[in-house]
Amino acid sequence: MDLEASQTERVSVRKQRRLEEDKKRMAYRRAIEDYRDSQALQAQMSDFPELLGHTSRSSYGLY
Repeated sequence: MDLEASQTERVSVRKQRRLEEDKKRMAYRRAIEDYRDSQALQAQMSDFPELLGHTSRSSYGLY
């Protein structure tokens, strides 16, 4: 009976460890996706700086 309980406990520990690894992996994947999304948005917005309220220096005669 102790052997069975020990095996069940080991399976439970492995399962818990696997779940924790999956959580870390998914958090990492979400972070990468968020970064890619922010980079894509930045690229889109840099095409239209007037939408951000930025004006070029040449419009002020600084060049």
